[in-house]
Amino acid sequence: MTGAVVALAGVLALSGCGTRFQDDAGDDPTVQQDVTLTYWAAWSEGEPQQVIMDAIIEDFTAETGVEVDVQYMGRQVTQSLINALATGEGPDLFDAGTRNIMDFQARGFLADLDPLLDREVPGEGVPVSETIADSVIESSQADGKLAILPTYINSNAIWFNAGRFPELRETPPQTWDELIALFDEHKAQGLVPIGADGTVSGYNVFWIFQSLVQLGGPGTMRELAEDTANWDAPEVLEAAKRVQQLVEGGYLDDTYMGSKYPDAQNRWANDEYSFMLNGSYMGGETTDQQAEGFEADTFLFPGEGDNQVIEVTANGLAVSADTEEMDAALDFLSYAAKSDHQTLWSTEAGFIGARSDVEPPASLISLYEHIQQADPDQVTGAHDLAAATHPQWWNDIFLPANDALFSGELTAEAFIARGKEDTATFLGSDG
Repeated sequence: MTGAVVALAGVLALSGCGTRFQDDAGDDPTVQQDVTLTYWAAWSEGEPQQVIMDAIIEDFTAETGVEVDVQYMGRQVTQSLINALATGEGPDLFDAGTRNIMDFQARGFLADLDPLLDREVPGEGVPVSETIADSVIESSQADGKLAILPTYINSNAIWFNAGRFPELRETPPQTWDELIALFDEHKAQGLVPIGADGTVSGYNVFWIFQSLVQLGGPGTMRELAEDTANWDAPEVLEAAKRVQQLVEGGYLDDTYMGSKYPDAQNRWANDEYSFMLNGSYMGGETTDQQAEGFEADTFLFPGEGDNQVIEVTANGLAVSADTEEMDAALDFLSYAAKSDHQTLWSTEAGFIGARSDVEPPASLISLYEHIQQADPDQVTGAHDLAAATHPQWWNDIFLPANDALFSGELTAEAFIARGKEDTATFLGSDG
C-alpha cells in the first residue's frame, strides 16, 4: 500500500457521520436528515480495490457526513445482487460494468445516471462528463443512458516485451498479413511466437473475437447468437480461417491446449513466448514473473482497411433503480470521480483509470492512448458483449465450438457448420 492510499484511507470521519444537510430542507438550512448508503462490492477484503474503496468512502463521509455501509462480497456478489434487487431488497450502490449492465438494465435494476454527467466534480470546477472520454462513456451506457460511473477500464491487445523487441513500439503490424509475417519471422529465429493457456476457453476466444469485429464491425460476434443466417457472412468464415491459420502455421507450442492459467502468461513473462493476445490486466498480473529487463507493452490487433475496432470494457459503480437516496448516491459518485480517487485505480490496482487525465501504468500507455482517441462507433465491449447478452449460448455453444477450432479439431468450414447447426437447435428450444 502506498503512502497516497494510507493517507487517504486514514482520513478521520467528522463527528456528524450519517447526517447530511439537505438542499431542499425548506427555509432552515440547519435542518438535517440521517442518510446511510448501502454498497455491495465485488471486491474481497485485502484486495487493492477494497483499500481504494475504503479510502473513497472515508473521504466522502468526512466531507459530507453521509455514511456508506459497505459489504465486500467478492466476485460471487452478482447472483446475490440479482436475487436481492429483484425483490427490492438490494443495496443503494453496487459494482457493475459493460459485461452485465445490459442484463441489469433489462431486469429494471439500474437508475438512470445521466444527471451525473452534469454534476461538478467536487473541488475541480468541471462536470463529470468533461473528465471521461466519449468511448468510455459509450461503454458505460445501457439503452442510451449512463448506467455506471466508470472507475477503470479493461481492454484487449497483443502483449510483447518491448525491452527485447523495441521496434514494435513504433512500427507494430497494421494488417493481418503483417502480423502473420511477424510470427513467421520469430518462428524462423527459433522463437515460439504465441503463448496460450488453452484450458481457458475465455482466452482462446480472443483470436476469433478480434478477427470477427475487425472484419465485420462491433456486434458481429454477438449476432451469431441471434440468427443462424449470420453464420453465412463471409467475414465469419474469414475469421475462422485466421484461427485455423494460426493452428496450422505452428505458431503455438505443442502443449498449448493443456496449458493451465497462469502458466502461459508466466512463460511469456519469462521470454519463452514472443506474444500473447490477452486483457489489459495481464501486464500487472505478471509483474513478479517478468524476466530481467522485461518491458511489458501492447499493440492493437490489426484493423481492417480504415476501421480499427477496440474493446473498451468499463467497470464502476451503479445505483439501484429502487434507491430512496438518489441525491446522496449521486453525491458519492461525484466524489468517486475526483482525480485523486480515480488515480488510485492506476497506481494501486494497476488498471487503466476511467478518467482521461489519469496516467496509466507504463505498460498500458499505448493502449490508453488508443482508447482516448477511439471512435465511439468503433468500440465494443468484452467478447463483443456476446457473453453478456447471450450467456447460455456463449457457454454451451460458442465456447466449445471455438475450443475445437482453436485446438485444430475443427477446420474453419466445420466450425461454421457446427456453430450454425447448434445455434439453430438453441434458438428453436430457446424460443
